[in-house]
Amino acid sequence: TVFRTFDVNKIVIRRAEVSMIAGTPGAGKSTLALAVALRSKVPTLYISADTNAHTMAMRLLSMISGHPQSAAEQMLIESVDESRKTINDNSGHIFWSFDSAPTLADLDMEVCAFEELWGCPPTLIVIDNLIDISNDSGEEFAAMRSTIKELKYLARDTNAAVLLLHHTKESYPGNPCQPRSALQGMVAQLPALILTVGSNAPGYIAVAPVKNRYGKADPTGDTSFWLQFNPEVMEVSDIPERI
Repeated sequence: TVFRTFDVNKIVIRRAEVSMIAGTPGAGKSTLALAVALRSKVPTLYISADTNAHTMAMRLLSMISGHPQSAAEQMLIESVDESRKTINDNSGHIFWSFDSAPTLADLDMEVCAFEELWGCPPTLIVIDNLIDISNDSGEEFAAMRSTIKELKYLARDTNAAVLLLHHTKESYPGNPCQPRSALQGMVAQLPALILTVGSNAPGYIAVAPVKNRYGKADPTGDTSFWLQFNPEVMEVSDIPERI
């Protein structure tokens, strides 16, 4: 659960299930997913199709050190060894793939390589994001649905928690979180948990469980809870007075 706020609201990213974080570009879904991966401290395979290695290193160093991303980027340039040690000491449980358009076969190969190297499948698989997975199963939305079906099989087969990031339609209003119907491609059937994220208050991010097979959910997105959120330093944390 990684956040106390998740515990209180019965939000659990479960093994052998597909969970989804969805939102518009810039809503904070990638930051939230990275925070989950970093805080979980479990063997993690992170498929970063949407973001390159340098940017992810900068974000990760910022999240670990508390420095603004601009300062973290300068540290990566000027203090290479120190920056690498800081990242490795705090996120050695995360293993990365930066293929910009991986296929489902590529994902299988990444999982097999992980298992060959470490003797077990990953506990957590983060995929950023759904639209970047290359799938030839017809038109785009049909391909998305086919991909999620395969990811469900992957989660069951490996007993991994699969955390999938996805876009919502920007035309749907959020107050502050968008409804489940805002998901692109009608892909809400298979994930056990779907969270939409949004923010209309500087310094905070709202998270709404619009689907939750194991707890309360509100498909309208109107029932949300808040976390502290500072994208400059990649901070996502509980709000102490609210837990």
